[in-house]
Amino acid sequence: MVAKEDLDYDILIESNKDEIDYYYSLLRTKGWFDFVDDFVTPEHREEGVRIDTELKYPMTIKTPQICCENTLNLLGQVKSMRQLF
Repeated sequence: MVAKEDLDYDILIESNKDEIDYYYSLLRTKGWFDFVDDFVTPEHREEGVRIDTELKYPMTIKTPQICCENTLNLLGQVKSMRQLF
């Protein structure tokens, strides 16, 4: 929400094609889909800031999970990446 509303980022969720329906349903149920622009598969290789569990791409913030304990830290890292554009 912060990346979408405050930083004006386009929010993409990368998922395998067979999991997109599951994530769409989950996000919609929670009211979070309003902050997502689209889903992409790994084959799209979109450039930009990523939050991921592995460092496969440049501009990646690595974290084992997104949870309430690390949200502020992740947001700070996303905001600091904004200055690199």
